[in-house]
Amino acid sequence: MILTYHEFDLFFTFLLVSMITLVINIVFYVYKRRGYSLNHMKLLVITSLIVSSYFLVVGLPFFILNKPTIIINSFEKYWNQILFFNLSIFFLFISLIILLFPSLDIDKSKILLEIPSFKNAKRGKIKIGRVLKGNRRRYEFSLSIKDLEKHMFICGATGTGKSNFIQNFLINFKKNYNIPFFLVEFKGEYHFLQEEIDDVIILLPGENFSLNIFNPENTNPIIHGERIFDILKSGNFLDDSSAEYSPQMEKVLVEILVNVCKNGKYQSWNGFEFHCKEYLKKNLNTIPMLKQTLISIKNRIRRFSDGPLKAIFETNEKFKIKELFKRNVILDLSSIIRLGGEKEDALFFLNMILKYLWDRNLTRGAYNFKGIRHLTIIEDAQYFAPQGLQKKNKLTSYLEDIALLQRGTGECLISLATRPNISREILANCGVLVSYQNHIEKDLMCELLNLDQEKKHLLSNLEEGEAIIRINSIKEPFLLWVPLILRDYPEFIDINNKNKKIMGKTEGRAIDLELDKKPVRHVSLFSSKISESLRKIINKIKTKIKKYSKLVKNTISTNLTWKKERKHVLDSKNSKIDQEKRLDQLDQNPRMLKKEKYRKTRKNELFSNAYDVLNDKSGKNIINNSKEILNNNKDFEGFPIKEINKIDNYDELKTYVDKLYTLEKSKTD
Repeated sequence: MILTYHEFDLFFTFLLVSMITLVINIVFYVYKRRGYSLNHMKLLVITSLIVSSYFLVVGLPFFILNKPTIIINSFEKYWNQILFFNLSIFFLFISLIILLFPSLDIDKSKILLEIPSFKNAKRGKIKIGRVLKGNRRRYEFSLSIKDLEKHMFICGATGTGKSNFIQNFLINFKKNYNIPFFLVEFKGEYHFLQEEIDDVIILLPGENFSLNIFNPENTNPIIHGERIFDILKSGNFLDDSSAEYSPQMEKVLVEILVNVCKNGKYQSWNGFEFHCKEYLKKNLNTIPMLKQTLISIKNRIRRFSDGPLKAIFETNEKFKIKELFKRNVILDLSSIIRLGGEKEDALFFLNMILKYLWDRNLTRGAYNFKGIRHLTIIEDAQYFAPQGLQKKNKLTSYLEDIALLQRGTGECLISLATRPNISREILANCGVLVSYQNHIEKDLMCELLNLDQEKKHLLSNLEEGEAIIRINSIKEPFLLWVPLILRDYPEFIDINNKNKKIMGKTEGRAIDLELDKKPVRHVSLFSSKISESLRKIINKIKTKIKKYSKLVKNTISTNLTWKKERKHVLDSKNSKIDQEKRLDQLDQNPRMLKKEKYRKTRKNELFSNAYDVLNDKSGKNIINNSKEILNNNKDFEGFPIKEINKIDNYDELKTYVDKLYTLEKSKTD
């Protein structure tokens, strides 16, 4: 007997739902292929498939409970239901194929590496990003502090995400460990961390920080004086093309430096001048041509004693060196360049700082080692510890020695570089290696990452924010994605005000340290800790509000720009076809304008880098380095730079790059 429920309504609804499911899956597939994430649409796709499956299950009893002969005999009555049901199944089947097709499609650009187990990924406490499998972001990976005891190295081309990795790392590291860090940079990229991390001091040499290089800080003044001389000599500050640096000059300068370092009253450039005069009076008759020797010495170090860089070596220290490694400190060396200094001056200043760090760790020693006690982070490490360094060069040997000898004292060294052409001694002692997109020296990076040579092309296929990471505690390297941090950079006056507030806590910190040693409780201290905790919570809330308000402003700005661009296109004198094409592009993705602006700004930056290399005539392989910057970057696809490869003359290449840079900058402006 034939069932008498409303089959027509049921099967017609099934047909409509299956058609809607098919349309949703087609839209999802098309936009997924164009690069959109569409995470919010996945729920809609799954829901539509579930509803379609429900109608399939409800409609099946019609064909199961009725005999085939009855349906065939009454075909004229039920042909609509049969047609609707079969079409619905067909549409549902096509929807499933479309949904599964991306997983069956072989994408050669995908990077497929073995991923760590969930247990290994959660072994540590320091969140550094998400594990990637193909294009899918899996679970978060947390780094163990035990892995950091063997140092870390991060490598990658400019703009691929190295600094963003360290910023994420520091924020999450400080949430779990009360271990101070000392970070050295050249560009001011880390200033915003003063709002993200508690008690971060930002020091700019010559502006809010100075260093008295003559103060031995409780070390042997004779050894300290010798080391100042070694640093000056290795930085080529004592070389002069007009006169040779003689052994007599070395003897005189070392003895004067030792005399200055011995007496606290004369530990200044004025004291150095005083001891030069005293040395001349005492040894005028015993050392030949002593007066000319002293004049030559003063001429060679005049840039520090009387020149524009005098401000970075003033004796009125606002921040004592012995406190430098007990706090969270960001040292921005860009202020030295602004004062008229050069790269070598910044390196000399940093090397003096590292000398004090070296002395401090040696004094403390490896006695009762309990893990990491301090982090030292060096941006652009290729300047401080270049590959092929000779041991006699003290300018960078401190970094090498920290990596080689001071791990047992609780010092962790984290180095960042655009290429792996830093000291092999540092690379060999790294337990964590991170590689972002890189086109050069890939064989070496494969060796460091424990990556097969046939997979070295993967280093060039990495997208922005993606990295291949190797950790000693995990056998195989794996792919990692690091989220981009929203930054809100403070003004110089805000930095100084925050520094003063943090420095004002010195006395309170000293009390806290004493109370840690003795089990004594105090009511006023307890209340101050509560108020401090409340202040931290309020500051975090303010920071979150700033982030979201900035995000809303950016969204509004993007929409306004989109509307203005549409109006500009409609008012233009271009053909209707060109207008419609541009309007379609804008309608598909309003954020495209922001991406285009970024790409233009990125081109400007790359042209500027290439132009800087050309202007630096002291560098090696000037022409090849400039070509390399321009040719090995995806942002120049479709741009007329192929002619550069035909130019071998320096002047012609510089003129050509100058023209391209000016042209591109005018387009961006």
